Amino acid sequence: MKPRERSRPRSIPFNVEAIDLIAETLGARAGLASFRLPNAAVYQLVVPGAEARPAAMLTLWPSIRRVDAIGPALTVVFTDIRAVELIDHVEVIFRRGTSEMLIVAIGGKIIVRA
Repeated sequence: MKPRERSRPRSIPFNVEAIDLIAETLGARAGLASFRLPNAAVYQLVVPGAEARPAAMLTLWPSIRRVDAIGPALTVVFTDIRAVELIDHVEVIFRRGTSEMLIVAIGGKIIVRA
């Protein structure tokens, strides 16, 4: 078996173009939420866990730089997002201008570093 190549982080802006890249990194599909802001779309994706069962749900609000992350034991509203780091086959990191970050890993694990 060939060893998995180490993935390098890719830093991207948090905007509408980032939505599909975030979903792809987490093994999910993004779609429009059933609600929206007056002048901007809102997106949602379900992160699959064990046996492809839903493990977490993300609501992405790129126009107001916000992510809502819902897991089985917590709900996080993370605002003022400045950048996103994608680490293929591992996780997505939403970063504020400070060292604070929201990490969503493959399988739906949610971590906040504040």
